[in-house]
Amino acid sequence: MPQNGLNIGNDCRFDIYTSNGLLTLPTLLKFTKKKIKSTLTVKPLNSVPIILTFQEGGWEGSFEISRADSTLDSYFAQFEAAYYAGVNQPPGFIQETINEVSGPPTTWQLQGVVLFFEDAGDAEAEKNVIQRCSFAASTRIQLN
Repeated sequence: MPQNGLNIGNDCRFDIYTSNGLLTLPTLLKFTKKKIKSTLTVKPLNSVPIILTFQEGGWEGSFEISRADSTLDSYFAQFEAAYYAGVNQPPGFIQETINEVSGPPTTWQLQGVVLFFEDAGDAEAEKNVIQRCSFAASTRIQLN
């Protein structure tokens, strides 16, 4: 829940929907997202620089989990098998719900999401296994 008038991270919920349905992550540790953009600096000889910004299209991000079961391993094994079998796998979406500090929750949806298994984790004595995924998304819209 928000604390001292600020969002603190654990007041957000992330639901990942793939072509196979909801991908339930047992121990989500971290989730990042950012808009993909590019800028161009025009440098006139007779004035200050002018900054142009272009919406390159899309969003990108990543998330980390502490491995508690085979959720990610199984999902990506199925995805890989389908790929090699020539099965078209449509993109999914990620829904983010934020408990706002002063008002009702807001819900956002990253659409056209494709997931990438960046790191299946390191096995080391007396340490938890951290798995990492990244994603690309076409758009982000506000649902409420």
